[in-house]
Amino acid sequence: MELEKEKVIERIKEAKAYGLSYSKLAREIGLQPITIYMFINGTYNMSKPKQLQALCFIEKYIEQVKEQLRIIEHKGLCTK
Repeated sequence: MELEKEKVIERIKEAKAYGLSYSKLAREIGLQPITIYMFINGTYNMSKPKQLQALCFIEKYIEQVKEQLRIIEHKGLCTK
């Protein structure tokens, strides 16, 4: 399996829109927050295993947020 750096960066940025901070992502995958910033701006090449870890965490995080939003919408506390 080959990960495309640009798609990984795009997914990291998308997760930011769901409220995931770069520092939380960095902690979860065992890196310093500056490493995430450097990866995004192209001055650092994150290893493939770390990219895979990041993507897995991001997917789980986004699913949790979506589930929480579904619960809140179901209760009528917010709208889409």
